Amino acid sequence: MNQARCQIHRQTKAIQEVPGYCTGVSLHSHTHHSKENLDFLPHYINYHQIPVVSQLVRSELKRYRERSGKTIDFQQAYWVPPMSASFVLASEQRQIEEKLGLAAVVSITDHDSIGAPLELREKHAIATMPVSVEWSIPFAGNVFHLGIHQLPPDRAPLLMQQMATYTAQPSEPSLCDLLAVLDSFPETLIVLNHPFCNFVRVPAGQHRSSLQQFLTRCRQWVHAVELNGMRPWKENQMVPGLAEEYGLPMVAGGDRHGSRPNTMLNLTQAATMSEFVEDIREHQRNYILVLPEYEEPVCMRELATAADVLRRYPHNPPGTRRFTDRVFANVQGYSWHPLSFYWDGGSGCPRWLPPIIGTVVALGGNKSRAVIRKLLMLSGEYERAGKSTHEYGSEAGADNMGFYPR
Repeated sequence: MNQARCQIHRQTKAIQEVPGYCTGVSLHSHTHHSKENLDFLPHYINYHQIPVVSQLVRSELKRYRERSGKTIDFQQAYWVPPMSASFVLASEQRQIEEKLGLAAVVSITDHDSIGAPLELREKHAIATMPVSVEWSIPFAGNVFHLGIHQLPPDRAPLLMQQMATYTAQPSEPSLCDLLAVLDSFPETLIVLNHPFCNFVRVPAGQHRSSLQQFLTRCRQWVHAVELNGMRPWKENQMVPGLAEEYGLPMVAGGDRHGSRPNTMLNLTQAATMSEFVEDIREHQRNYILVLPEYEEPVCMRELATAADVLRRYPHNPPGTRRFTDRVFANVQGYSWHPLSFYWDGGSGCPRWLPPIIGTVVALGGNKSRAVIRKLLMLSGEYERAGKSTHEYGSEAGADNMGFYPR
C-alpha cells in the first residue's frame, strides 16, 4: 500500500472545514433495525468504573443473585437502538453539511439487516441510499464483522439470505464463495470492521491468530480495514500496522448506536458512493477525519449511548417509546418478546431496575458527562484518547509520529 494515499487527521478542539474535499462519507451507523446482544453488559460494568452506575449495577445484581439463587442470563436478551433510519441519516447529513460544508454520503450498516436502507429507499424515496449491512462472520472459533457497503439493490435480498445461511452454518468454502460473489460487484465495498475488537472474548492470542487466519484466507476479497469511532485510540493505533501488513487501505467507520453522529468520517473528492468505492478499491486512497467528539473517553461515549437507549421517546411510534419496548428477552425458551410483554402483563418491573435506569439517563446527559469527565481526569483514572494530530503516511513516516504500536 502507498502510505501517502491514506491519511488520518485529528481535530481535537472544534470541527473545522478541511479544504480540498467536496464530500464527507459516513460509514457504519446503526438504527432500530440492529439487534444488539446484552451479554456484554456484565463485562462492561466490570471493566469500566463509571461513577455511581457501576457500583449500583453490581450491587443490585448481587442482591438479585442472593434473593433468587440464580444470575441473570444476559445471553437471553438483546436490545435495539431507539433511532430510526431517517433520524440517523438526517443527523449524519447535518453534521457533514452544516459543520464541514461538504456534500454528504451516508451508508448505514445494521447488524445482519438491510431493513434501514430499504426503508429509506422505498418509504422515503431516497434512491441513492446504499443498501449496506454489517455482516457477522463466524470464523475459526471467533466472530468478525464485515461492513458490506452498496450491495446491488435488486440482488440484495437474496444475498442477505445467503449471508444469513453462512452465519448460522459457517463453512470456509461457502464463505470464500460468497465473498468472491460480493467482490465481483465493482460498486460494492467490503470492510473488515474494528479488527482488534474481541467481541466474543476469546483469549487474546486466539483472537490475533484467527484474525491472521481470516486475512490470510480472505484478503483477496477484503477491500479495506476500519478505524472505528467507538473503539479506544490505543486499539485503533494497531490498525495501520495491520493495513500495511496485508496491503490494505483504511476507512473510517463511526459505529454509532445512539443519537450522536459518528466521530470519524471519510473525506473525498468523489461525488458519489460509487466513486468513493472506486477510490478505495482501485486507488487505495482515503483521508480520514477524526472529530473532536472522539476525544471524549470511550466509557463516557458509551454512557451517552446507554442513556439514549434507556430514555423515553414520546414521539416514537407506539411500541417503541420505552426502553422496555426496545429490550427483548427469551424467558425460559418461551420466545422473544419485549420486556413490556412480560412486565406490563402483571409481573411488573423489578424494583431495583428503575433507580439504575434513572441514574444512567441522568448521568448520560451532556452536562453530567462533562462533570464526570473532569472528575476522572483529576483522579487520573483514564488517559485521553490522544493529544496531538497524526497523519498516517506523511513524509516523516508513521513510526516517527508514534502511530504504530511499539
